[in-house]
Amino acid sequence: MNPLDIYMRNSVQTASPLQQVILLYDRAILALKEAGSNIEQGAIRAKIANITKAQDIIRALDSALDFEQGGQIARDLHALYQFIDHSLLLVHARNDRELLEDLLFILETLKAGWEGIQAKV
Repeated sequence: MNPLDIYMRNSVQTASPLQQVILLYDRAILALKEAGSNIEQGAIRAKIANITKAQDIIRALDSALDFEQGGQIARDLHALYQFIDHSLLLVHARNDRELLEDLLFILETLKAGWEGIQAKV
């Protein structure tokens, strides 16, 4: 495991639940940016690894949703996470940089929303 992964794992484990969500978004965004570079460089194995990391994070965020307490917001996030997960399969299959950029925009927007919540807490 590389030092960044160790640092991120330790950061996530010691953070508050809200900070954990933000850190997970950070890691997913980083993985997708790296996947974009991998596509440009033709580094197939690295692209696969980075897309898989992002998918694992999105799936973890999805599985942590509380539909009872979260209500409509949780249902909307679930639908969005499902869309992102499916779209990452398309990015992988097609090396679709435009779709990858769209997914990055979505994740960065969601992260900013969570950071806004954190600022108010």
